[in-house]
Amino acid sequence: MKIEIERLTRDELLELYGKISVALDACETRRAAAAAAVNGRARELGFSSAAEVVTAPATEVRRIRYFNPANRAVSWNGRGRCPNWFKVAMAQGCTPDELMAR
Repeated sequence: MKIEIERLTRDELLELYGKISVALDACETRRAAAAAAVNGRARELGFSSAAEVVTAPATEVRRIRYFNPANRAVSWNGRGRCPNWFKVAMAQGCTPDELMAR
């Protein structure tokens, strides 16, 4: 259903606004009821909330391969863009083996 709201009168717009408000309230009520049902079922299964049931899988932590020689707190795993400190170290004559984490 396509409505050209530019052509509606003020009274028609207010009527449409009222219908939209009612529809949005009904949608929010359904959403809240569904969330309550999911949380209730999760509690029945022994979880404290549905958030415990639906968790994102853990991402793999990549092993650190290189350390900044000037600051050992800064590292790079060798993937993605090469950091500036790595480029500077290479320009100063360091080899990747010298920066390798051991």
